[in-house]
Amino acid sequence: MNLKNSKFYKRIQELRNFSKEKIRKDREQRGLRTAVIRGVEMALSESKCSNQVIELEWSQLASPAKSLSSPRRRTSASKNKPGKKRPLMAGDARSKGGQGFRPVKPVGSDNEAAVTEGFIELNNLRYRVACSGRPGSSPRHDERPTISDSKSAICVSNSRYAMIGRISKSLGFKLVKECKMWNILWSDSFPGVELFKNMKRFQQINHFPGMIEICRKDLLSRNLNRMLKLYPHDYKIFPKTWMLPADYGDAMHYAQNHKRTFILKPDSGAQGRGIWLTNDLKTIGPNERLICQTYIHRPLLIDGYKFDLRVYTLITSVDPLRLYVYNEGLARFATNKYVEPTPGNANDLYMHLTNYSVNKRNSQYDLCDNDDCGSKRKLSAINNWMTRHNYDVNEFWSNVDDVIIKTVLSAWPVLKHNYNACFPGHDTIQACFEILGFDILVDWKLKPYILEVNHSPSFHTNEQVDREVKRPLIRDTLTLVSTVLADKKQILREDRKRVKQRLLKSKGDTVQRSRVVAGASKVTPNKEGSPTNKEQSPEPEIGSLAQQIAWEESHMGNFRRIMPPPDASRVNYYCKFFGQTNQVSIFQETAASKKREDLARKMRLQIEEKKAKQEQMLLARSKRKRLIQPRLAREKHRLNLFRLKENWSPGFVSEAEERLRNTWQQMRTEAIRNLKITENIYALLFEHGHLSNTDITTFPNLYHYLQCGYDIKGAT
Repeated sequence: MNLKNSKFYKRIQELRNFSKEKIRKDREQRGLRTAVIRGVEMALSESKCSNQVIELEWSQLASPAKSLSSPRRRTSASKNKPGKKRPLMAGDARSKGGQGFRPVKPVGSDNEAAVTEGFIELNNLRYRVACSGRPGSSPRHDERPTISDSKSAICVSNSRYAMIGRISKSLGFKLVKECKMWNILWSDSFPGVELFKNMKRFQQINHFPGMIEICRKDLLSRNLNRMLKLYPHDYKIFPKTWMLPADYGDAMHYAQNHKRTFILKPDSGAQGRGIWLTNDLKTIGPNERLICQTYIHRPLLIDGYKFDLRVYTLITSVDPLRLYVYNEGLARFATNKYVEPTPGNANDLYMHLTNYSVNKRNSQYDLCDNDDCGSKRKLSAINNWMTRHNYDVNEFWSNVDDVIIKTVLSAWPVLKHNYNACFPGHDTIQACFEILGFDILVDWKLKPYILEVNHSPSFHTNEQVDREVKRPLIRDTLTLVSTVLADKKQILREDRKRVKQRLLKSKGDTVQRSRVVAGASKVTPNKEGSPTNKEQSPEPEIGSLAQQIAWEESHMGNFRRIMPPPDASRVNYYCKFFGQTNQVSIFQETAASKKREDLARKMRLQIEEKKAKQEQMLLARSKRKRLIQPRLAREKHRLNLFRLKENWSPGFVSEAEERLRNTWQQMRTEAIRNLKITENIYALLFEHGHLSNTDITTFPNLYHYLQCGYDIKGAT
C-alpha cells in the first residue's frame, strides 16, 4: 500500500501546510508591530549617549496625517526592490512613507565631542533627541556581552520559588530542565558530589561544596570557637557557645560561676524549632545533642521590640575569596514587647525569638506597608532610624561587614580545598556562587553578633516588603555572576577536541590544556616551528579571573564589595586569618577532643549493652511463649508442619541408591506375580461383592475371567 496516496497522509500534509501558513502570518504581524521599535533601537545605537543628556525636548512636530504609513504601503515599497535589502538606519531619509527618522546632523565643530540630534516618530508623535557622540559612527562591537546575547539557560526545577524563574526569564535566560545543557542550576538544597563532578566548564551552580561548615549550627560553633582560640582578640563576634554533650562539663562550670540565662538550640534545626531558654543547665541531660549559648539579655530595641537583621551576602569565588553584601535586607521583629528573661517569661517565644516562622502565628503580628512600622522592615528603614537617633550608620555597617568576613574565613580552608577538588578544570568562569542569609543580632552598644547562617534563605514574597527586597536581590545576583563570559559552544568544541587528542595520542605523550593566566604572554610558533614569546606585544591576553573581576565591578547593582575590602589598610589585617593551619591538627590532643572521644566511646558501649538486653528479652519471651502455648496454637502449629511435609521435595539421590531402589522394586513385582497376591485378593473381593468400579476398570481381564467361572487362583 502506498502511504502517500492515503487519506491519512494527505490530511497530515494539509495540517502541516496550515500550521506553516499560520506561523508565517504571525511573523508578518509581529514584524509590522515591532518595525517602529526596531527602528528606535537601531537609531539610538548610532551614537552612545553620555550620562548627562545635553538636550531632550519632547514636542509634537507632526500632525497625524504624517504618521506611520500603512502596512500595505510598506509591503508595496518592499516589493519594488526585492534584491536590495538594507537595515533601517538613522541617517536614511525616507520621506515617502513617513517611516524612520530625520537625517542626523552633527552640532558643533569638534568631532570627538560632537552633539548629535535627530527626530523619532513613535505613536503618531515626533520627538527630538540630542546626545553626545561622534556623528555617523557605527555601533560599537567591543561592548560587553549581555545575557540575551549569550543565550544562557537556567534550570530552576529544584527550586520551589516561582519568582526566580520569572526574573530569570525577564533577564533573557531560557528556562530548561536539569537534563538539558544549562548554564546555571538554581537549587534550594545542597547537591550531591556527582553533580559537581559532571559539570561542564561553562556551568555554574548556586552552592559551594563544603558551605555546610558555616550553615549548620554545630559546625559554625566549632569553627568560630577554633578561630577564637587562635585569635582571641579578633573573634569576639558571637555569643559564648558550647557544643553538648562534648562541652557539657565546661558549660556546667561556667553556669556555676556566672548567673546567666542560656538559650539552647538543636544542632541542625531551622525556623526556630526546638529553641528554648533556661537559667539552670542541670535540667539538661548529659547525652543530649544541643547548642548552648549565653543569651544576650540587652539587645537593641526599636519601639520596645527585639529584632535581628537578615543580611544577604553573595559569594562569587573562594579562591580568591570575593564577597558582596546587598545594601537592602530585612529586619525581623518579635511580636511581644521585650522584657529581660525571667523564669516567668522564659517560655514566651514571641518575645525572645525573632524568627518569622514563629512570630507569624501570633495575633500581634503587624502587617504594615509603611517603612517605619510592621513586624518586618527594610534595612533602609533601620538606617533612617539610626540616623534619627544619632548613631553612626557607616561604622555600624563596617562592623557588620567585619563579622561576615570573619565568619566566612573560619571555613575558608575547607571551602578552598573542596572547590579545587570538585572543579579542577573550571578555568573559564567560577563554577559556583551562593547567596547566604546572615542573621545578625545587635546589642544596646550597637555591637553585631552572628547568630546563624542560612545556605538557602527564604525567597517567599508574602508581603510587600519581601517583594521590594528579594526581587531586586535575585535580579542583581543573576546580573552579577559571570555566566555570559563563557562561550558554551567553544568550550564544548574544546572538550571534544581534548577527548579526541587523548584517545589518539601515542604512548608517552601528554595532552595539556592551555590555561590563560592574567597578564601572561601568548606563545605562538613561528614559520620554522619554534615557539616565539610575544613579550613585546602591546596588548597581552586577559585572563579569565581578570575578566570576571572586571565584569563584577561593572555589574554590582545594589551590591557592595567587602572582600577584598575597598580600604587598603584592612587588607593586611585580614591576611593573617588566611594563614590557618590544617583543621585536623588543631583538634588533636585537646581536652575537648579527648572528652568527645570518651563520650562517643561511652555512648557506643551503652548502645551495645542496650541492644544485647533487648535481644535477651526477646529470647526469654519466645521461650515463655513456647511453654505457655494453648492447645489451639499447638494444633495450628502441628497442621502447619503437616502441610510442610506434604509439600516436601526429595533431595539428592545417588546412582547407587537408585540402582538399589530399582532392584527392590523388581523383587517386589516378581513376588506379587509368583505368589498371585493380586489374583487372590481380587477373587476374595469378587466373592464378597466388594469390587468397585475402579477395580473393574483397572483389571478388566480378571473380572471377565471371574464372570465366566474361571479359577484365577490356581491358573498358571
